[in-house]
Amino acid sequence: MKKVLILSSLNPATNPRPRRMLEELGRHFDLFALGIGTEEIRGVQTFSFPPYKKRNFFQECKLYFDVFLSRWEALIWTKNRLEIIPFLEKYDFEAIICFDLPLLPIVLKYKKNAKVIFDAQEYYPEWMTSDKRWNLLFKRFYFELCKTYLPQADLVLSVSPSFVERYAREFMISPLYYPSWPYYYKDLQPQGMVSDIKILYHGSLSDNRSIDELIRLSDLLQERFEFHLVLVGGDPNYRKKIETMIEVRRKRGQKIFLHPPVAFEKIIPFGNAFDIGLYFMPPKTYNLLATIPNKVFEYIGSSLALISTPNIDVSAMIQEKGIGRVSKDFSISSIAEVINSLSIEEIYAFKLASYETHKEFNNAKNIEKIFKFLGY
Repeated sequence: MKKVLILSSLNPATNPRPRRMLEELGRHFDLFALGIGTEEIRGVQTFSFPPYKKRNFFQECKLYFDVFLSRWEALIWTKNRLEIIPFLEKYDFEAIICFDLPLLPIVLKYKKNAKVIFDAQEYYPEWMTSDKRWNLLFKRFYFELCKTYLPQADLVLSVSPSFVERYAREFMISPLYYPSWPYYYKDLQPQGMVSDIKILYHGSLSDNRSIDELIRLSDLLQERFEFHLVLVGGDPNYRKKIETMIEVRRKRGQKIFLHPPVAFEKIIPFGNAFDIGLYFMPPKTYNLLATIPNKVFEYIGSSLALISTPNIDVSAMIQEKGIGRVSKDFSISSIAEVINSLSIEEIYAFKLASYETHKEFNNAKNIEKIFKFLGY
């Protein structure tokens, strides 16, 4: 069988996009996965390279010096990434699918005859612009990586139409829209509506996502709504703040609930017990404004009505498919206004529309694009 490598700076076993790629391609290719802290994956040969060690004072000074002089090679060929080279030299791959931009120059240099697919999950030149240090040290670096190496890849994927358009316009390439569609759950029909309408929000516990503001939605909801949250990761101090905010509201009698994290493969069946999937994403960066994240398609897979802030491509998709409503702005009061205006009949109609949309928006349809590129 032809060999295909999935290469990531994260753990490919738990990161959704590489994991779905591995499970679909594994039916037809001899698969290898290389990442930091790669866990065992059934049917895949797994390997790891070490994480980057935190810089000491002198290394941090050198970093600033290298950036000032545009010595980008020093930022690419770090000690931990050099351990990827012997691995690439050892094997001959039909294709290498790379999920991290600083790894792309290494892949392109040591690919041999492999086709190179780069998955641009972010619009990298504006990836973390809410972070002052990133703007100072890495913004120009990521732009130069895009300019130099994206045209050398055989195929570039990205997660939203807006990202695809910007990559095409700014770097003269032809990316392929490859959304983060989940596995297909054909039996998850909409649950019937009961007296309390259940709203679900799941995602990262990050102050960049304004979770403290999101909690205040509970103050504005009508009595007929329950607000359920699943929050993953996050700084311990910020988590404590959020948990305290929730507990204060529960003591007031508000229907707000914090659930433990749910395993990646169980999040869609878990979500099917709810009625509304909430996407709240203030546009603190361009990427947050224009991406379409996993959770949106997971809500659809759970057969939920979608309520969203007016993020560019999420809004367009909701309106095109008739699966929910979009708030007029990014404020919590605007979100509350939309939710409070919904009737049970409208919510159930949106749930039915999501159920139908999931038949199209699932990974079984998505992976066909990769099979076609690989000539399978």
